[in-house]
Amino acid sequence: MDGDTGHPRGRTACSARCGDRYAAAVTSLARLRCNCAHPRFLAGRARRAVADRCLASRGRGTARALSDVALAIVPMIALVISLSPRAALAAEPEVDRITWLSSDNTGMQGVSDPTGVTGNMIKLVGRHWPQLKQDILIANTKRSWQMIEDGQQVCRANVVRTPEREKAAYFLNTQLTPPPQLIVRRDLLARVPRVASGEVQLPALLADDQLRGALIDGRSYGPALDELLAKRPPNAAVSFYAPRDFGGRVLQMLSLGRADYAIDLDMALIMTGHPKDLVSVPIQGASDLVMAGIACPRTPWGLQAIRGINRALGRPEAAASLRRGLMRWLTPETQAHYAAQFDAFYRERSRPAKIDP
Repeated sequence: MDGDTGHPRGRTACSARCGDRYAAAVTSLARLRCNCAHPRFLAGRARRAVADRCLASRGRGTARALSDVALAIVPMIALVISLSPRAALAAEPEVDRITWLSSDNTGMQGVSDPTGVTGNMIKLVGRHWPQLKQDILIANTKRSWQMIEDGQQVCRANVVRTPEREKAAYFLNTQLTPPPQLIVRRDLLARVPRVASGEVQLPALLADDQLRGALIDGRSYGPALDELLAKRPPNAAVSFYAPRDFGGRVLQMLSLGRADYAIDLDMALIMTGHPKDLVSVPIQGASDLVMAGIACPRTPWGLQAIRGINRALGRPEAAASLRRGLMRWLTPETQAHYAAQFDAFYRERSRPAKIDP
């Protein structure tokens, strides 16, 4: 594409043509001459008449040359304006609607709103970005990331932030959560390999073909656990599922005896009614808090969306609301154990974060 299309190659060609035109016009102005007889060979009225015609001719030539200069300069000025930061800012996409991807929590005990964290996020963002239209599309983890990687105009809340995912999405940190733990049937706990402190030896468990594992396809459990899972040996007893509810039905599978263990957040037990036949156990080497937040596609639209959400949430009242939303799912012991880290995180969250393009 060339000319006024805005393509870099077209702009370069336009600049070159404008420059040539300007140079020719200036040269014409500088070389302007009056091709009449030299006045000293004439006398009297004839001399004055020729001089008048010469001056008039020079005036018309000067006007034409100045017109050419103007015609050459105007496109160059337009080109410079089009390349200015203000013009570039005007070209940024407008975000007037966000479609949020959410798991289906319908039917889960202890959950009055089937949209869960996403529904609460919509209310919070809408409170400080009222002109934004928001809706929800139910999608499991795997489909959500396919849509984000495809650059569709969607965002997802409460997802684990990893370096690999940052290649496909812009992130805004909104939660610092306790890491996933092993959820296991209580009557099988004695068969789970553990160290003296009680933490699970996950590599040994993943190699055990007598215990059936149920994991979520496409889900990140945090860098430490993701690394352990990536190094697991082949084992037909470990299966991956892609449920619409992000894992709630997997825990139901455990209660029904269709699987023996899963990996999930401690709060997942609360969301499923805290069944007495299931117990959570910490995993060795994966006890650090996990950063989670909002992900939007790594596109110009996604950048503008995440910046708008950042402005809406970067205030003390929003940070306090986010913290209350998390604490209601944590036991008092967990809240006390991580209290200092929670204080520091939500203090930082109370103002807009820096979003790098």
